[in-house]
Amino acid sequence: MMHPSSTPRSFALLLACAIAFGSTAPADEVRLHDGRILVGKVQKKGDTLEVTTRDGVVVVHQQEVKDHLDDEALRQKLSDRQRSVADTPFSHLQLAIEARSFGLEPEMWRHLDRALDQQQKSGAPMAAGLERRLRDFFAQLEPEVLPRAFRTATVQKRVHKLLDGLHASTQPARAAAIEELLVRMPDADQDLRIEARRNSNPRQRIGALAALQRRSLPGNDRFVLRTSILDGTDSVRDRAIELAKPAIDADDIAYMAAGLEHQNAKVRMRTAEALGGLDHKDALELLVKAAPLAGTGLAPAGGGGANGDRAHIAILNQQAYIRDFDVEVAQASFIADPKVDVLQSGAVLDVTVVGVIEIRTILRIYRQSLKRLANSDPGEDVRKWPEWLAQVRAEGNKATTAPVTPKQR
Repeated sequence: MMHPSSTPRSFALLLACAIAFGSTAPADEVRLHDGRILVGKVQKKGDTLEVTTRDGVVVVHQQEVKDHLDDEALRQKLSDRQRSVADTPFSHLQLAIEARSFGLEPEMWRHLDRALDQQQKSGAPMAAGLERRLRDFFAQLEPEVLPRAFRTATVQKRVHKLLDGLHASTQPARAAAIEELLVRMPDADQDLRIEARRNSNPRQRIGALAALQRRSLPGNDRFVLRTSILDGTDSVRDRAIELAKPAIDADDIAYMAAGLEHQNAKVRMRTAEALGGLDHKDALELLVKAAPLAGTGLAPAGGGGANGDRAHIAILNQQAYIRDFDVEVAQASFIADPKVDVLQSGAVLDVTVVGVIEIRTILRIYRQSLKRLANSDPGEDVRKWPEWLAQVRAEGNKATTAPVTPKQR
């Protein structure tokens, strides 16, 4: 049992949470004779009603009110409506729209999540009409996902605040609404790029990339492609590959292949992984040609030399000997002054350390990507990879040109 002295404080805390999040507060529906519909908490004051809506308090005279349904009646109405329709994504979208008109935000999100979940489990592409209606509805949900104080803020602040709503507990429908708002926000490309590079949260970087990929500004698709190499988090790079894959073409593959000649070994490996994930056949020849040069032009980890860390060692034996004599005359005496020199013998080695293990790792990644692209293992010997590629192409051409056997009657 709760201690009596703690009850007021706990109640105040719950009330503050309810006000802050706004999802558990009851919402009534007030329909006016002029056609307006007000949704929010209603207080009667004399002959007037004060309706606390999401955007402020509206005071109306009771004579203006056509109908007034409380929160319980609205929930019952929505429940009755749900029982009368089929359990389909489209039906749940319609129920979500109706729930929003009633001010029943938790029910709205629940129906939207249900619509997305059913569509995903079906395994079929979403119908164009349903997809358009969903996205249009998500684009209307700025009041539900963005606090009022930020709706008139700068683009930079709105972008950051929307991305801040993406975390581990974010439900699919809310995440989809945030993405749709970011996609349709004017002049947000540069701020989204900054967030995709500098935001410390991988989920939020992915959210920025997803919005950029769908926006129409030229260059956004290449930005997403670069992210599949440059980002330091595996999940972000993998998601960047998934986002770019549907629209990838031969020019994009050629653009990506420049990373196979990068001085940094990690960039070469990530480029190979990205080429394998993008699943474009043009990457096969590029990887095969790059394999013999896997260790060429790599910058050293320590920054010395062109292809590795340079060092030298000298193993020498020094022996002094008298090379000559200088004759000096002092007080009619002749003195022989010896000239001493040093004879050196031995060896001096000047070497450049090459990262053999690093090169093997690069080739292993190349091999994995080739295997993924061709569904065939090229083997360990890179000298045989061109022959393997020719065989893979021959088998592919044979499969595509094979005659069709007529069906027996």
